[in-house]
Amino acid sequence: MSTHRFWGWYVVAASVIGLACGVATTIVATFGVYLGPLRAEFGWTQSSAFAALLAVTLASALLAPLVGSVVDRIGARKVVLVSFVLEILIFASFAWQTAAIWSFYARYVALAVFGLGTTHVAFARVLTLWFDRRRGLALGIALSGVGIGGFLWPLLVQTLISAFGWRTAYLLMAGTIGAIALPLVALLLRDSPAQIGQTPDNEPLPCGTSLTGPTGLSFREAIGTRIYWRMLVTFFLVGLAVQSVMVHLIPLLTGRGLPPMLAALAQSLLFVAVTTGRLTTGFFMDRFFAPRVALGFLLASIGGIALLSQGAAGGTALVAALLVGLAVGAEVDVLAYLTSRYFGIRSFSSIYGSYFGIYSLSGGIGPLLTAMSVDATDSYQLALGVHAGVLVLACVLLLNFSRFPDWSSQPRQDAVAADSRS
Repeated sequence: MSTHRFWGWYVVAASVIGLACGVATTIVATFGVYLGPLRAEFGWTQSSAFAALLAVTLASALLAPLVGSVVDRIGARKVVLVSFVLEILIFASFAWQTAAIWSFYARYVALAVFGLGTTHVAFARVLTLWFDRRRGLALGIALSGVGIGGFLWPLLVQTLISAFGWRTAYLLMAGTIGAIALPLVALLLRDSPAQIGQTPDNEPLPCGTSLTGPTGLSFREAIGTRIYWRMLVTFFLVGLAVQSVMVHLIPLLTGRGLPPMLAALAQSLLFVAVTTGRLTTGFFMDRFFAPRVALGFLLASIGGIALLSQGAAGGTALVAALLVGLAVGAEVDVLAYLTSRYFGIRSFSSIYGSYFGIYSLSGGIGPLLTAMSVDATDSYQLALGVHAGVLVLACVLLLNFSRFPDWSSQPRQDAVAADSRS
């Protein structure tokens, strides 16, 4: 391998592919598509089926920091490849799903437990090591893989279900992941530039900077800062709202009379906006204060939810999906960037894993509460109004985020002390 050819962009490509096929994308993008055929065959209620997502998110919330600590210790590549093998096997097992809903829950919990290595927890760590000056852009491009996968998976899975039935669709979905993601990620992913004698951004190291000693706070030091908890609350609220709308979009639109394929198109367009949101967010975060960038995208999402609450269907529903998708595209990108800037890289995956866990938890609680509201009121109006209000509160919190510490010159204890006073 040539040391003068910067490998970082190959790592970005591996991350795009991996995140497009990882469980964070495949579960959310396909759950609503599979839900109709499963409920039709087994007679499950909407709220009982959506409880599977709560089980997923509880498992993710508990285990993401642990997986992050493993990635910090042994590197991401091994964790990612093992997780992809297990994800493929578990998705294939859905072909033998029965009416026993506990086994449906168990499969989704297994995806969360064994597939966490295919998520942002692992890939974002690699990207923060490979990039510094262009970190926002690299994260934006890489995390846009979620949007690309989210666009393709609903259309592919709906087509497979229509042609072969939902059981075969699960098998073919697993085979697609095995044929595309596993070999390409294995070929392109490298844990750090130091591993092949390169540097972040392929630029000369500043005098006195260590190639192998990333700076930053430990997990214990991070949770002692105010900004850690402010970020935790803010992104829990964001996840609660935007993930609820994202997961419920297909049931909402089909309930208004849209054909399943058009509803799947709306879901896919939402993920187009996810891709756009991540690319543009990454570009702007390298130039402007990241919390303000996130604020702009949340305002767009509030507009999309307002359109849905007014009964949007047809073309208007597609516009609403695009606006909501902008916030979905911004939040994980911004969260990874903020984690690296506020806390450094030393324990990045452990800290980011805790955020990913709480964000995942919000993505289980929100859709379940929304389903319960729909079962009780036979309408999405109340839930949509609450979600818009939650995003307004998140915007207020973002306005109070403190400036970033300078990890190139500031000792860890000084950074903690400065944050505790902010």
